[in-house]
Amino acid sequence: MEPKKAVSSPGGTGDKKEDRLDRVQQGVRQRLEKWLKNTPYRFNPDTSTVDTIIKGLALRKLKYGEEYCPCRVVNNEDKGKNKGIICPCIYHEEEIAQGGICFCGLFVGTNYKPE
Repeated sequence: MEPKKAVSSPGGTGDKKEDRLDRVQQGVRQRLEKWLKNTPYRFNPDTSTVDTIIKGLALRKLKYGEEYCPCRVVNNEDKGKNKGIICPCIYHEEEIAQGGICFCGLFVGTNYKPE
């Protein structure tokens, strides 16, 4: 006897979660693209890195309600301490000034030199 195969139906819970994540990712990307237009920064030219970080931001948006940097620890006890890690976080300017790229790798500056 063969094991039963999982049947997925359109509109099943898995599809809804994936659709919701996709919509949130698109919203995150659009917001950051708009923000970048008014800065000297740009997305990392490594699109795989950008996609991964944006997915992390979207997952945190769904979990915590804010786009917290996926490279920073979220303080569950004192939400006020998390304001500085909403993307773009308070650390990005100094990190880009020093090394051309922010810690998580999402944003790069004019001084960025890929390795």
